[in-house]
Order: sequence, then C-alpha cells, then structure tokens
Amino acid sequence: MTDAASTTSSELPLPDEVPTDPPAPNALDDEGRKHGLWQVRFANGDVSEEGEYVHGVQQGRWRTWYRNGRLKSIGERVDGTLDGHWRWWREDGGPLQEGSFVRNAQVGPWRRWYDTGSLIDEGEYADGRKVGLWRTYHPDGSLKQEKRHRGGSDAAGERTPS
Repeated sequence: MTDAASTTSSELPLPDEVPTDPPAPNALDDEGRKHGLWQVRFANGDVSEEGEYVHGVQQGRWRTWYRNGRLKSIGERVDGTLDGHWRWWREDGGPLQEGSFVRNAQVGPWRRWYDTGSLIDEGEYADGRKVGLWRTYHPDGSLKQEKRHRGGSDAAGERTPS
C-alpha cells in the first residue's frame, strides 16, 4: 500500500486506447455464436464497447468508452468472467478505481479516487471480501481512517487519526 501523499491520479495514466476498425466485426461462428472481435456502438456509430468472443464467450481484453470518446474501462475477461486487472475512468478522464479480479471476485490491492484525483480509499481484497488494513482519506488527501478487515468481518480495532 502507498501513502496518500505519494499516490496521485497520475499513477493511473489514461492509455492511448482507441477503437480498432476490424475487417469483419461482429461475426458469428457456424453455430450462430459471437466469434472474433465484437463491437457495440452508440446510436451515432461510435464504439461503446469492444472485445473478443470465442465461440460465444467473452475472452481477452475488453474496453468501454463514454459517448464523448474517452475510455471508461479496460480489463481482461476469461471464460466470460472478469479476470485480471481492471481500470475505470471518469467521463472527464480522471481515475475512478482500479483493481483485479479472479473469476468475478475482487482480489489483491484496490484503489478508488475522488473526482479531484486524490485517493478515497485503498486496501486489499481476498475472494471478494475486504481483508487487512484499509485506509480511507479525506478529499484533501489526509488520512481519515484506518480499519482492519478479516475477510468480511471487521476487526475490533479501528483507528481514526486525530
């Protein structure tokens, strides 16, 4: 974990991801299942979601965009589940949250940001439950609270800095 002073929104750079223009998007396999690069579009034709299907199942890198063209999320899917590192951004391009999944369950370090770019909170997940020390911050970046979690049941110890 990092301290609030050293964690800024610049640690979550907006990747230079733009939708690709596939030669044959949205194809179906011989059994009528989605297969290959797949795109969902807004009414104006801009791409809102892009990723790959393998015989009807989402696989690999998936990306979503806001109507304004900014990247909304990017992450990996395995057998249709969220699996791997994911990042989300606000419509203005600022960071929203990031963390990892294993088969749709949150795991490992997670961080969320205020719209100002300073951290809201940070901590670890195991099998979809908060574990260990979680830190919550005020919008100015100062520490608001530290709380220890034990896989879904909070520890008795909670510390609020003075």
